[in-house]
Amino acid sequence: MRQSLWVIGATWLLLTIASCHERKVYDHYTPTPLEGWAKDDTLTFLLPKAETEGVYGMDLKLRSNGSYPFMGITLIVEKTFFPSLFKSTDTIPCLLREENGMPRQQGVSYYQNIFHIGEIHLNSGDSLQVTVRHDMKRELLPGIGDVGIMLTKY
Repeated sequence: MRQSLWVIGATWLLLTIASCHERKVYDHYTPTPLEGWAKDDTLTFLLPKAETEGVYGMDLKLRSNGSYPFMGITLIVEKTFFPSLFKSTDTIPCLLREENGMPRQQGVSYYQNIFHIGEIHLNSGDSLQVTVRHDMKRELLPGIGDVGIMLTKY
């Protein structure tokens, strides 16, 4: 009985690992200035050429701390595809705190949030430049430590 449970558990684990089709292709953070993220400070991410054609998921990652004064942040994400030079712009509303003011994620000094931007199709050899800037009324935002982009192949 004990041996059959072990075999069932090992089989389940192997099937779970084998059924996972996602592969992280790119995952990078860029820090924002310590004094605050200025409205005209655009962060740029240069993603490497795609090795294979396919559908990729893109996520925006954001690290904030307790000094961030708002419940959320609106970010403008612009993607430029190479070699076609096609551009796509998304406005991403990011809710960082619950209605009661508590952070949506756990953390000690920083809270990490991940927001799905969407799916993109890349051909083999295509590359991508992603820029991120905030679209808040306040010119200088304290409390945003790092902004990141993650690309995962499905």
